[in-house]
Amino acid sequence: ESIGDAFFAVDSDWTVTYWNKEAEHVLGRKRKDIVGKKLWDEYSDAVELEFYAQYHKAMATGKMVTFEEFYPTLGKWFEVSAYPGNEGLSVYFKDITLRKETDIEILRANERFEKVAQATTDAIWDWDIENRVFHRSHGFEKLFGHKVKKRLEESEVWEGSFYAGDLPEIKSSLKESLQDPSREFWKREYRIVHKNGQVKTVIDKGAIIRNGSGQAIRMVGAITDISERIRHERELEELNEALKKNIKDLEITNDQLEQFAFIASHDLQEPLRMITSFLNQLQRKYSGQLDEKADQYIHFATDGAKRMKQIILDLLEYSRAGRSDEPPETIDLNELAEEYEVLRSRLIKEKSVRIVKGKLPKVTCYKAPLAQTFHCLMDNAIKYSREGVPPQIKITVSSKKDHWQVKIKDNGIGIDPSFYDKVFIIFQRLHDRDTYDGTGMGLSISKKNVESWGGKIWLESIPGKGSAFYFTINKNKS
Repeated sequence: ESIGDAFFAVDSDWTVTYWNKEAEHVLGRKRKDIVGKKLWDEYSDAVELEFYAQYHKAMATGKMVTFEEFYPTLGKWFEVSAYPGNEGLSVYFKDITLRKETDIEILRANERFEKVAQATTDAIWDWDIENRVFHRSHGFEKLFGHKVKKRLEESEVWEGSFYAGDLPEIKSSLKESLQDPSREFWKREYRIVHKNGQVKTVIDKGAIIRNGSGQAIRMVGAITDISERIRHERELEELNEALKKNIKDLEITNDQLEQFAFIASHDLQEPLRMITSFLNQLQRKYSGQLDEKADQYIHFATDGAKRMKQIILDLLEYSRAGRSDEPPETIDLNELAEEYEVLRSRLIKEKSVRIVKGKLPKVTCYKAPLAQTFHCLMDNAIKYSREGVPPQIKITVSSKKDHWQVKIKDNGIGIDPSFYDKVFIIFQRLHDRDTYDGTGMGLSISKKNVESWGGKIWLESIPGKGSAFYFTINKNKS
């Protein structure tokens, strides 16, 4: 009665002869209700379990048996020792349910850990600092390219595949983190050497577990191979450097082209002025004195010189398009439209142009290129009007998520869809010069301007009914 184990005894016929208080407590049966009765009659639910088999084995062999078994009826685990004697069997047992459930949970946790270790591409490690033992997952074999010991002494950890030049800093960093009670994590990027000789870059992260006094007693961590990421970053850096160089080269080329265009236009205009001057003198002095054919030739030559001068000026304008030394500023599109109406008031009156616009927003953009683009699209809307039909132009601005969308719609001659892209190409004309004058560079300049501030330009049109030109202005332009 004084021992801590539960105890009962049976004779050779399996009749219960003794049942102590601890047995009453553990099994929930009073001594008076069980003593003198057949064990297997009272516990028939245990006949199919290890209890029955082990007790009979002890009785038959005369040897002690020790085992652990789960009893479903009570939902408990028991640790049992049965001692056979001349008169029967003495059984000592204790309730080990808590320990067993803990063992099972630990086993399940270990299984989960093993599954995670197998599923991940990382190399997982567990360092028992107190006992100086280090455990590694299978991931180390892929990382190092060869078989590795799964359990090793602390002194063996840094042998083998770690890059020798990085070891001093790794150890120093790790020691510093372990000695600082406030540190819960350690992280280090370093190199390892694969079996094939390839040097890989890894990032090692570990969680530090401390006791009540702040001393590190364990670390659990994982090593991730970041070689590909590092390689891509280096490639990206190289591409960025190459891009910077290309941008610089383009800036130099653009400057040179602008200088060339300016010089060329200046040098070309001088002989053109001379040609035009002499042609004008010929026209004034000899008009009517030569035959009709000669007067016609002089007219063609004068007209050609004028168009050549305009082409040179437009080329110079195109070379400068999209380049602004001024910073972006806040521009009221209402004022921009009003300025245009004042500037083109004579033309608007002559052609009975009707301009419709609502309340337009303020935008942030480069003023000169924006004004030039706006004027060009408005001029085209007036120029390419239908014969006998007064031009009507509607200006609207839509607010999108990250940009403003400007729309200039007319009721003019329209453009066939097959020519949508062609109209933005330099020197491309859809009509002969006798019908509509110009060099065909206005929309090319507009496109270059819009793209310079990060916008887009496009059109929609129905031949014979009109066109709508769109362009965008970023809201976050700064």
